[in-house]
Amino acid sequence: MKKRSLIIALSISLSIGLAVVIPELRDRQNAVGSLSQLSPKLKRTFTETKEFSPLPQPQNGDWLTAHKEPGQTYQQFLRSRPNQPGANGRKFIYLQPLGDFPKDAPSMATLREYMECYFYPMPVKISQTLKVTPGKKIAMRENSGVTQWNCIHLLNALQKRVPHDAYIVMGVTMTDLYPDDDWNFVFGMARIKKRVGVFSFARYGRDPALVLKRAMKVISHETGHAFGIKHCVHYHCLMNGSNSMEETDRAPLHFCPVCLRKIHWGLKFDPVERYQKLADFLTAEQMEDESQWYKKRIEVISGK
Repeated sequence: MKKRSLIIALSISLSIGLAVVIPELRDRQNAVGSLSQLSPKLKRTFTETKEFSPLPQPQNGDWLTAHKEPGQTYQQFLRSRPNQPGANGRKFIYLQPLGDFPKDAPSMATLREYMECYFYPMPVKISQTLKVTPGKKIAMRENSGVTQWNCIHLLNALQKRVPHDAYIVMGVTMTDLYPDDDWNFVFGMARIKKRVGVFSFARYGRDPALVLKRAMKVISHETGHAFGIKHCVHYHCLMNGSNSMEETDRAPLHFCPVCLRKIHWGLKFDPVERYQKLADFLTAEQMEDESQWYKKRIEVISGK
């Protein structure tokens, strides 16, 4: 596949059986970086505890069996010079609906509420729905009876419409996506430096609760890329690459200490406040297992 200035986050590809070395504790600590200059509260935030799981051995067909990725430490993240949230007035995340949405589609208002918790304290706006007209600028194809839009073309179009106050514009669609003719489909895609991403609800199933959980994982993952975070190879983490919906379902809803520190660099959130907002949201959505994870982390960070 040709090189592009983007991160393909979730896709279908063939496993070629790459050997995967699972990072040891020292490797994970090195990836987080030195915590010596941080406050006690932040030290507890980025220190590995039992709530965080090491990277599991990939199953046959999983992302890391097909893609050799070196990962990205916190120091490598800083050296990449990621976009600074709030710089030059770019302080909003925009959700950009694309195309038609049926009545039973996931609620944009719920997604906005979730995103404001996950990327606290950055506010989120919902843009007016854009009509997508397939043609030369937005290619469309039929793949096994499924209508698909070319997500590269969608990113190109979104890139031209980034508002002056947008840190990132995340396109959201009910139409299936593909990046080029060599790929079956992708769930989502983002461009790290260009402030745009897109993801599709097309393959999330019919159960509303499961659709919402999958959407939360994918949009957080793609937005994480837009914050400059590459795929995580240090822990079992929301920023792990994924080759299937099954692999996405196995992924946790939280960032590991390495990726959390990267997000904190830009957002400067209070970790207890962020975790409490997420816990409250997840409880309201009846995702109690995920809510309990955040509540346990609040206890650790608070020194209880």
